[in-house]
Amino acid sequence: MRRILALSLLVATLSLPAFSAGTVDPATVTCKDYNTNTHQGMMDIGAAMHNALTDDAKLGALDERGMIAALDKACEAHPDATVMDALHS
Repeated sequence: MRRILALSLLVATLSLPAFSAGTVDPATVTCKDYNTNTHQGMMDIGAAMHNALTDDAKLGALDERGMIAALDKACEAHPDATVMDALHS
């Protein structure tokens, strides 16, 4: 039983994309990265995009919650794009 649990934990850990607020590159992160990430990874991407777009005329007024809602909508419409391109479409 322990072996199965350890193996399951290892597979789950390796299959999840690893992001943290310090490692998200707003210029290259893709909607696929966003859509397949963990909840925390999605939050980290949202925070990174919010920080990167504070001076943006269209998106700069959004708070982090609004940015994540915009990310959800944009990445649903453009799943193969970078997040930045999807947001500006």
